[in-house]
Amino acid sequence: MRAAPWTSGSQFATTTIPALLIERVKNDADTNAFFQKRAGEWIPTTWKGYANAVCSVSAALREAGVARGERVAIMGDVSCEWVIADMATICSGAVTVGIYFTASVEEVRYYLEDSGARLAFAGSAEQLRIVEAADTSRRLVKIVVLDPSWKRTLGETGTNVVSLAEFASDFAGDEVAYLREQSRLAKSTDLVSLGYTSGTTGAPKGAMLTHLSMLAGAFTWPTFCPAILSEPQRMVVHLPLSHTVARLQGTTLPLIAKTVPYFVDVSADFAKCIQEVRPTSYMAPPRFYQKFATQIINHVNGSSEVEQRNYKLALGIAREVLADRLDAGTSDPFKEKLYATCRELVFKPLLATIGFDDLRYPYTASAPVPPEVVTLFQLWGVNLKENYGQTEMVGGNLAQVTDWSRPGNSGVPIDDPAWETRVLPDGEMIVRGPGLFIGYWNKEAETNAALRDGWLYTGDIVDVGTDGSYKLIDRKKELINTAAGKTISPVQIENELRQSPYITEALVIGEGRKYLTALIEVDGTLTMDWARTRDPSITRYADLATSPIVIDLIREEVEKANARLARAEQIKAFRLFPEELTPENGVMTATRKKRRKPLIARYEGIIAGLYDDAEEQLIKEQLAGSGPAASVRPQ
Repeated sequence: MRAAPWTSGSQFATTTIPALLIERVKNDADTNAFFQKRAGEWIPTTWKGYANAVCSVSAALREAGVARGERVAIMGDVSCEWVIADMATICSGAVTVGIYFTASVEEVRYYLEDSGARLAFAGSAEQLRIVEAADTSRRLVKIVVLDPSWKRTLGETGTNVVSLAEFASDFAGDEVAYLREQSRLAKSTDLVSLGYTSGTTGAPKGAMLTHLSMLAGAFTWPTFCPAILSEPQRMVVHLPLSHTVARLQGTTLPLIAKTVPYFVDVSADFAKCIQEVRPTSYMAPPRFYQKFATQIINHVNGSSEVEQRNYKLALGIAREVLADRLDAGTSDPFKEKLYATCRELVFKPLLATIGFDDLRYPYTASAPVPPEVVTLFQLWGVNLKENYGQTEMVGGNLAQVTDWSRPGNSGVPIDDPAWETRVLPDGEMIVRGPGLFIGYWNKEAETNAALRDGWLYTGDIVDVGTDGSYKLIDRKKELINTAAGKTISPVQIENELRQSPYITEALVIGEGRKYLTALIEVDGTLTMDWARTRDPSITRYADLATSPIVIDLIREEVEKANARLARAEQIKAFRLFPEELTPENGVMTATRKKRRKPLIARYEGIIAGLYDDAEEQLIKEQLAGSGPAASVRPQ
């Protein structure tokens, strides 16, 4: 790949995705474009091989009658076939509609009907079953199964169902010539994708993304991590490819940077794949880093006394070095040498157990991260940084750029004059730049609310520090107004609770109530290990939720959080969620974002038990005429 010619996201207004694919094929035909894990092996595909597969599927889409601008749905787990289908859809002028591979029949039906998709790719037999059940109007002209091992079962599938091999025959033509033909028909402002939002606050909305949106959004990544333009990077892709970050990692970022994606065979086995690949660059929501940190802590706790003693000694040295770095930006040379030894002999072997021993450019986004998680990785020598982005801006407008940044903020605005970030008097952050979406599909009112005069109204309340860093306070529409008239940010309180290693997630409740309460999800791994040594009868998550010793443990953690909070922000009562929170039960998005309304609805009975409603009940009785003073009549 030649040196990147881009310095700003605005430059992508003159190119398109197929045009950039042409450049990669012409300049790097025999270079590996990506790796796919199959049957225990990592199988490479060159840029020429990638382009050939894209041309094959693109030609098949045209043959099937999919016209430019029509929508093509893709539902499947992570795979190179997903990305090939995505790139082929874009190159043929159609529009990709990404669907989370865990979506229910009802959700898939919504996506298909809302987008008006004409053809769908299904990742496996399971996704095929869901897509077929969801296509009640039989709008889909074909359903193409991406799994290479899928075999048709007589009588169990519709006549419009085909395998990928049946759908797309080998492409025998000139890939560059075919792509050039498609590129001539494309404009940077053409719609290429409907990126459906997570649906945390209502029905998912299809964010309309253009070539420019996808490319300029991807280019925000090099603005805060320039090394990915000049240094080859291994990048494990395991987030759902319908998620914008994974789309960047798998589809657009490799077109403009030296990142090589490694697609896991099954997303559930991502941890093993990370161990094998040892990524040099990685971006994931905080939950993944929290899980990895817990894994290392458990490994240390299970090691010998000598190893634990060495670890504690190394951690003490690391704390001094990190404190110096944060305070002055530099550290004592002797301490640095001592720390380098600790990292090489103690921390690096621990990081190798999770595949992070060669990780140079780690980032986290999509949700607030407990500061303790960032600090712990920094102590271990992992230069973890935070940033901020949305589906509606494809990439991110904020990022921490200094090494060993203080945790607890999303960084500063990216260094690209094409992007602007402002804060309104009420604290809401607004953004404009070349990577913004162009509106919500079929939702004019929502579009007009989000996009005004070229600015994206993010809906996020931020606080700007004296150093220019932005701290995410809360969603504008998720502030709690208590019965006492206090306006409170539940996110800030939830972040305080999540500082406990035993607490994975928390939901703070209090809208219109006299005081705040919380539902808490405990860490199923660390808390289980702690509990089993004290009560062998505890064997599953449901046991944790009802265990007196676990409840007492979490009560202590809640009290620690309360000590850091103002009186009006303190949690007066809590309960443990009776089950782990998952996308499958409808209360979390695929990237572990809370869906507050579904959570409150699902656990309404538990929430009711957190409040003493004696006063409210007395008033209701008076109004109903059943109280002792109900017979009194005004004179």
